[in-house]
Amino acid sequence: MNASRPSSTSRTAQHAGDDAKHLLEAFPRALHRTAKNWKRLMNARLCGLGLSQPRWMAMLYLSKHPEGLVQRELADQMDIECASLAGLLDRMATDGWVERRPCTTDRRANLVFLSPKSSSTLDQIRKVAAQVSQELLGDVSASDLEGCKEVLETINQRAQHLANRVCTPDSEQT
Repeated sequence: MNASRPSSTSRTAQHAGDDAKHLLEAFPRALHRTAKNWKRLMNARLCGLGLSQPRWMAMLYLSKHPEGLVQRELADQMDIECASLAGLLDRMATDGWVERRPCTTDRRANLVFLSPKSSSTLDQIRKVAAQVSQELLGDVSASDLEGCKEVLETINQRAQHLANRVCTPDSEQT
């Protein structure tokens, strides 16, 4: 008589499937909103230094590479187009924040370095970044942060691998 009614086991499985589907849809949005709001907070805190987000991000990336970065590598790390970065670096060089030097291994390329002028400003950027991180993450346990970091790194590696497969000339054959 109750044959048309799903069993409680199948309803539970369906509910679990709905929850998983919801999480798969909600997670990317939450990740995007978090990154966007983190950057927004950093921008608000750094506005007094007169640095736009692309400028302070370029400075932070370059600070991790004292040996300099080729412009296309910096563009890749910042996730912007090379043409956009070229204009940004022109303005930053004019303002004294960065220096371009010829690459010794590739005559077509320039290496980008932070200028000595950027040192004190970079210290302020790092201080603000540390304060923002403390405010946002200070009450999250180290084990939760480590687990989250591992999950994000796994997702990032998968995304890079899949994007590389899609962008290769042989991808149409696979």
